[in-house]
Amino acid sequence: MHRRQLLAAAAALPVLAQAQPAWPSRPIRLIVPFPPGGPNDIIARLYAQPLTATLGQPVVIENRPGAGGVLGVDAAAKAPPDGHSLVLTSSGALVIIPHVTNTVPYNVPQDLTPVSIVTLVPEALVVAPSLGVTDLAGLRALARRPGTHLAIGTAGAAGISHLAAEMLRLKSGMELTVVPYRGAAPAVTDLLGGQIQLLFADLPVVLPHLRSGALRALMLASTRRSPALPNLPTTAEAGLPEVLADNWYSLLGPAGLPVTVVERLSAALKEASEVPAVRDSLREQGATAHWTSPEAFAATIAEESARWRRVAEAAHIRLD
Repeated sequence: MHRRQLLAAAAALPVLAQAQPAWPSRPIRLIVPFPPGGPNDIIARLYAQPLTATLGQPVVIENRPGAGGVLGVDAAAKAPPDGHSLVLTSSGALVIIPHVTNTVPYNVPQDLTPVSIVTLVPEALVVAPSLGVTDLAGLRALARRPGTHLAIGTAGAAGISHLAAEMLRLKSGMELTVVPYRGAAPAVTDLLGGQIQLLFADLPVVLPHLRSGALRALMLASTRRSPALPNLPTTAEAGLPEVLADNWYSLLGPAGLPVTVVERLSAALKEASEVPAVRDSLREQGATAHWTSPEAFAATIAEESARWRRVAEAAHIRLD
């Protein structure tokens, strides 16, 4: 009887193998938790092309904006863990927003499978040329003048640019009024119009205005200078080494993503990060193509989460 059971089980193996189709077996939904046309959307569409070619199935962008990226990340976290629903998101919804509100409907990393960071984007501190300052020393001198009022805009409440602005206020000793906007575009508009005097934003957002001379960059909140602006000093070089705000965009899936899917996705992302068209396009916009192993990415999430929690607590930032 035992022998007959073994033979029956062995005979069933090919049937079981056929019942589990190779991944991906249909188009992959890549959720972008921000509106079309923004940095997150641009990066996702850049990577979708080489991923489609490597994986053999279309990678279809689905924009699910709302709550600073939370709605899109939540949609991915609640998707079936079969590798056909993924999310490409900025860091805020993973390592910042969970520390400033109790309403985030997912738990990082328990509800998500980290795959890789795909792009690094530094935050730039920019001003209008009419402000008359060219570096941090000049800004500090201006801030000390009696009657001076300096307002610094950010791309959104509790986003990375908001916390970068709060770090600047705390670490520099300058009196600054932090003004979170609903997106970087209206903040840039108000900076150009003189309603605010400073702005922290993703470098790709302000780079066209820097190249045209409409805005001036004072420093980059990163450990590395940007190839797009090689003469722009970092915050460490300017004397504020603790003001670091490298935004990063990354790919994740729902918890329980099969190891084989994670490994193939990771390899495909590494290959995509080395495609000249991807690297050159990102570099032109002030960003850097990047790849990390799933293990290294998980460690980055833990480290960055702890760091931004400390900043949020020090600046008393809460959304509820």
